[in-house]
Amino acid sequence: MSHIANQSKYTRHYHPRHLLAQYAINQIATLELRPQDIVKAMGYPIKHTIPACERLRHVLSNKYLGLDSSYLDKYFTADEFLIALFTVLEIPHAPFAEDIAQIKDDLTHYPSRLPKYSLRAEVNFEFTADVNWMARGAASRLAHIRLPEGFAKLDESERASIVKKSIYKHYRQHEGNLPYNGMVKGYQLITEQRNEVVDSVKYALPESKAC
Repeated sequence: MSHIANQSKYTRHYHPRHLLAQYAINQIATLELRPQDIVKAMGYPIKHTIPACERLRHVLSNKYLGLDSSYLDKYFTADEFLIALFTVLEIPHAPFAEDIAQIKDDLTHYPSRLPKYSLRAEVNFEFTADVNWMARGAASRLAHIRLPEGFAKLDESERASIVKKSIYKHYRQHEGNLPYNGMVKGYQLITEQRNEVVDSVKYALPESKAC
């Protein structure tokens, strides 16, 4: 997601694996907030600053934003932590409720033994300094391609066919029509198992004829 925002001294410790985490990190950079400033504003006691900062880094680097209960403490549940964090970062909850609901749905309905797939376009945007984090995030969302439910349960040939058609459809729809002079450079299918990337396949731009 390096095309979304440049690293700064306020964000270099975070490694986002979800677009919503990138939104939060962009806002941290905009507000110039240090981790200790954030957790203090969230309500953590001073004596708990270090572990609270560790939890913050974990949540913003976790694909499920910590909603998988992979890092908990006695102060906040997984949901409460996100609510408090978004409040401090001045991020409205409503626009991202669907993203959070999707994460919870993935955690509920997909067995952990099944790999998880994500398909996205590799896009170069020409963001200028006056483009805020919300606009950057909205533009970058156009690079993500939603795969059908049950994709992980399909056999390899079926998955390959869907990926090929999805790439072609996305390219036809967005090439030359992306904001901020966005240029599609290629596509990438990422496979994860137990929250770890186990495979990554790059795809060239599709041919002009239909797949």
